[in-house]
Amino acid sequence: MNILHITPDFNYACGRSYYVFLLLKYLRHNYNVYIITNGGDSLDRLEELKIPFKLIQSLKSKNPVAIVKNINEIRAFIKENDINIIHTHHRYSELIGLQAKNLIRSNKPKAVFTALSIVDKRYKVEYKSDKIIAVSNSVKKMLTEKFRVDKNKISVIPNFTDTEEIHEHEVSSHGDNRFFNILAVGRFHHEKNFEVLLKTLNLLNDSAIKLTLVGEGNNDIDYRKYIAEYKLNVELIAPQKNLKKYFDKADICVLPSSRDPFPNFMLQAGLHQKPFIGTKIDGIAELINDGKNGLLFSNGNEQELAEKILSYKNDKNLASKCAVNLHNDVMANYTQKSIIPKIEQIYNDVIRK
Repeated sequence: MNILHITPDFNYACGRSYYVFLLLKYLRHNYNVYIITNGGDSLDRLEELKIPFKLIQSLKSKNPVAIVKNINEIRAFIKENDINIIHTHHRYSELIGLQAKNLIRSNKPKAVFTALSIVDKRYKVEYKSDKIIAVSNSVKKMLTEKFRVDKNKISVIPNFTDTEEIHEHEVSSHGDNRFFNILAVGRFHHEKNFEVLLKTLNLLNDSAIKLTLVGEGNNDIDYRKYIAEYKLNVELIAPQKNLKKYFDKADICVLPSSRDPFPNFMLQAGLHQKPFIGTKIDGIAELINDGKNGLLFSNGNEQELAEKILSYKNDKNLASKCAVNLHNDVMANYTQKSIIPKIEQIYNDVIRK
């Protein structure tokens, strides 16, 4: 079977890119996999695995001339590589992928779409693939209630992480005993809401607590200004190919998102057996059971987040219990070993229809 994935902005800081990369990494053992993207800083991942990729620089363009050109390029790629399934991961990529598919006169490929985001704006042309994968129940609820997608088209298959990450060849750097080390990873975007975490550090006013914040995005300058103004013990790190050394150093992981369908960072915290704190919203609350496998706080509540951080800092037994339980949950249900067979079943089902 020949599978074409289409997704824009293939970057290290992008959760969607990480998801697609893991699909390509593990599906390549049983299928011929290809990807079309417009570029990004993590193309070396594809090169290392020898995954064929095509760059269409204008993939996200809304210019009519570019749209026609892109659709024709995708159509030619489908025919040239005898593609059986087009698997898209972004609403606009789905739209142009389906347009290219519809230009195929015989042996039309099937279409699968992974809904990785919770979105507000409706265009009435999205979610038209033969099968929709929702990465959490929160995403499925959005699809059925807001976008009126037929629930029979939707399968909930969670986001997942990669067990090989804990065995990557990276020099381990264990925690700096001078500090209580917090790790946060994600796009510097309002939905990740790292402002709340910075305000929490200011509220705690403890120089022995250090935050390592890994990512990039539009809010970078605002974060730097706030950190400098309040003299916070924060280190900003550019997106990384390998995060193992940062997890090794971390005492806890925190994700203060105001919206998050089913975050990779939460799963990676579990994979690396780190105590996790997240906002009581969306996919985070679907996995985290407060006090059992992590801690939850109310969206935007800096005081409550500060209390949760101190709970871990002052109660090592609680931290250890939550870390072990989350690790067990992730290893049992949210790695490639359990998720890839479900994706393969989707492919087999859609081909038979």
